[in-house]
Amino acid sequence: MIRKICLLTALLLFAIHNPSKGQVVPKTVDIPRYPCLHTDKGQDSLHFPKGRSAYKATFYTKLNTLLQTGQGRVNILHIGGSHVQAGFFSHRVRVDLDSISSSVVGDRGLLFPFSALKTNAPQSYSFTYKGSWSGKRCLVREPTLPLGVSGASVTTRDTLGCLTLALCDLSLWKPSVLRLLGEGEDERIEPVLVCGNDTISASAPDGKPGYTFQLPLKTDTCRIAFRGILQDSLGFTLRGVLPEGSDNGITYTASGINGAAVPSWLRCSKFEEELSLLPPDLVVFGIGINDANVLPHTFDVEQFKDNYRELICRIRSVNPSCCFLFITNNDCWFNVKGRRRQFNTNTPKVQRAMKQLARECGGAVFDVFAMMGGLRSSSAWVRAGLQRPDHIHFTREGYELWGDLLYNALINDYNNHFVKD
Repeated sequence: MIRKICLLTALLLFAIHNPSKGQVVPKTVDIPRYPCLHTDKGQDSLHFPKGRSAYKATFYTKLNTLLQTGQGRVNILHIGGSHVQAGFFSHRVRVDLDSISSSVVGDRGLLFPFSALKTNAPQSYSFTYKGSWSGKRCLVREPTLPLGVSGASVTTRDTLGCLTLALCDLSLWKPSVLRLLGEGEDERIEPVLVCGNDTISASAPDGKPGYTFQLPLKTDTCRIAFRGILQDSLGFTLRGVLPEGSDNGITYTASGINGAAVPSWLRCSKFEEELSLLPPDLVVFGIGINDANVLPHTFDVEQFKDNYRELICRIRSVNPSCCFLFITNNDCWFNVKGRRRQFNTNTPKVQRAMKQLARECGGAVFDVFAMMGGLRSSSAWVRAGLQRPDHIHFTREGYELWGDLLYNALINDYNNHFVKD
């Protein structure tokens, strides 16, 4: 009997580590050839400076269970500045992951009404607004309102204030519940959901942050309104909208605020509380380009690493097994008003710092700086139409290229993990 159990265990381990016919083996996507893209020496691979990592193994084992059985949730958080707020980079990774198999499609991830902040927004969903709204972002040293995972909030004290959400790609993501993160400035002020001719009140509290609303079937548009607001008096503050409905699958949440640096996210007092709704198995860090946008002699590398260590600690308080992936800064111009344009020599300092942080926390590095070609390489990317003339941001084509490259690096490393380990 014991011999049979051992044999069955060996067969199960072999099946997990050696995917066979009938198992889901994710494939990479084709990458166009660009002379400015350097991948000939493996720069497009994930690099784990520590080598073997228990955090990596935990993440890949959980991902493997989902891919092979269709059961389980995998939560990924991509956090950063303007590269993330634009939505092109993160959404490309999301769509690539969802294309592996219909069984891995989870929830859409956190949404935010950037239009009410009067700033750019991702194109994979849309918010329109009516009435008067004011906003707060984590760029302020001492935010007057609590902020959470989105890094921002919008407040209305207008009786006509409302938001209309259009859920794009409803055929892919099928939410049955909408969770609103925020609170009224008076207990009598509460949100309601208007879907067609139906006005829906929030469900009973479930012990988790926010208000939850049951969505009618096949809802692709809904309006968020508020009861109890007196004109120009107390109002309601919203920090994000979370569509829910899948018990299994990959949920890829992108949180990006233009101009955000690592200290920006440390100012979000409700960060851990809201992150507990989607405890991340993998966090993709795209923060650093704004931290390094200072005169070279004033960039404090040790403080930069200490800030990251604090953020890592706060995230691991939500999920101690979380794995981290650092995206190095892209080559860019130093961008300070009134100064002559020049290449930012702090970029290789950030690259080295991220490799050290990844070694400390058992994480990975996705080396955008090396793939671009190092210092002063951004000019070639501008000429190729992949980076904007500001030598900082990318075009949509450029961001989607990075999304495909990150997806491929993740999938190749996942496949190699089960072959080699």
